[in-house]
Amino acid sequence: MSGFIIRALEPSEWEAFRDFRLDALKAAPGVFAFSYDQATAQLPEDWQAAIKGDGHQVFGLFDGERLIGITGAFTYDGNPTGQTALLVMSFILPSYRGRGLSRMFYDARLAWIRSQPRYRRILVSHRKSNEASRRANQRHCFVQTKSVPHTWPDGETEDEVFYELEISN
Repeated sequence: MSGFIIRALEPSEWEAFRDFRLDALKAAPGVFAFSYDQATAQLPEDWQAAIKGDGHQVFGLFDGERLIGITGAFTYDGNPTGQTALLVMSFILPSYRGRGLSRMFYDARLAWIRSQPRYRRILVSHRKSNEASRRANQRHCFVQTKSVPHTWPDGETEDEVFYELEISN
């Protein structure tokens, strides 16, 4: 994977992050929790705050200087203890897929999560038909916990499949 790097994004990079995220939402409206319309309503300070903060970090995958992918880890709001992290918003440009680059996403996010002593568990989910996402989380030992019907931003209803990984710091 020579030439590819992944690193934590900084709030000062919000415009590049915003543009990439909006393009991803437009290109793949059926795989994310948010719609393109929801995202376009965000203010610059919302984009800046979304990149990095207490309990979350967004990462950029680069080919040289070119941003070719984004992903993130956030504290899961559904656990009041704050001990659960959630893997979110992974997207790699189609022309870069099939090269094993999602492994870099997992490595960066898992390292960041493990560096935060509060986390004991990690959750990830995907649309049932998203086989690439399933394969990626399985390579990292996530265990399926449930599958529930979900209406995606593209209007289609298909199960959302959930997985978890217990960790110790």
